[in-house]
Amino acid sequence: MQQKIKTLEDLKDKLYLWKSYNEENLEKIVSEFEKFPRKEFSISYIPMLTDSLLAEHLITIGKIFPANTHMLINIISSIGNMVGRYKLYPTDKVFDFFKEATTHKKVNYYVSLNISSFPQYTSWEERWDYLISIPNISPKKKSIVNFHTEVKKMLSAKGIIPFQVAEKIVIILKNHINTGELSDYSIEDYLNTIHALEQKT
Repeated sequence: MQQKIKTLEDLKDKLYLWKSYNEENLEKIVSEFEKFPRKEFSISYIPMLTDSLLAEHLITIGKIFPANTHMLINIISSIGNMVGRYKLYPTDKVFDFFKEATTHKKVNYYVSLNISSFPQYTSWEERWDYLISIPNISPKKKSIVNFHTEVKKMLSAKGIIPFQVAEKIVIILKNHINTGELSDYSIEDYLNTIHALEQKT
């Protein structure tokens, strides 16, 4: 574990000094860093993975190299897991970066996996439109699963879902059941969600 902590510290130091590296080397550094917030949770990582300045360095890198899709995906995954798993409090600047990334087709899937864990998400005016758009994000087979998970999280948290949004969610879930791609267990799970939504409408 001590070696892993040392490796993470070294990667953090390199990200603080990101201007010292070319794009190719920076891509490798970001790729190695991304594994830490995503893989097995460790209390020992909390001080480093809740560093708001580190998150801001990452989004600066993302903005300077917007065409580097691989690096952008790793930046979004890193920050998303820092927020969702390690409880980093994201600044509005970080949330704005995620909102902007929703327009990037090649990275939007990774945004959709993480953006709802941001505290700013609940007051985002476009959150309902974004939620409804999730099933259409490529890869669609994974996105419909993510969509259903997000809906269940909202129901579990007893959040208020507008009537018109709930109606659209029910249609999307029913349509997916009708594709014949789901197991009996999954169908039952989807029907339970539909029932819970219909109770709200």
